[in-house]
Amino acid sequence: MNSQMLKSLILLAFGLSVAALAIYRLRTYRLKERYALLLILIGAPFIVMAVWQDAVGVIAEMLGIQYTTFSLLCVTAFLFVMIFELLTIVSIQEQKINTLSQMVGLMSEKRPRELADSKEPGNIRQDGRR
Repeated sequence: MNSQMLKSLILLAFGLSVAALAIYRLRTYRLKERYALLLILIGAPFIVMAVWQDAVGVIAEMLGIQYTTFSLLCVTAFLFVMIFELLTIVSIQEQKINTLSQMVGLMSEKRPRELADSKEPGNIRQDGRR
């Protein structure tokens, strides 16, 4: 088996396994649709590279950029998009945590007041109990 065929098989196996994992996790409700789509998009370039191995070279030639420079730009862009996506997720979770902690604070402040009001000597409920 020549090296081109082996490279194609490895790329295809990796791309399909990432896509299959995303679909499996989505079906078992362990992964949100947004993240499953992100994983499928991560696996797509590997599938494309398995089918069309000279894709990076052809695009680099069309743009007039060296192969290595274009490859570096692709990796950098991919990492930038991934970091941006992860920071977005962290920001959303941080907002949810802040809202939840504020709600817990308000609820814990309300509860001791209710207990104190019910224990005052002149405070009698409608059922006759103090």
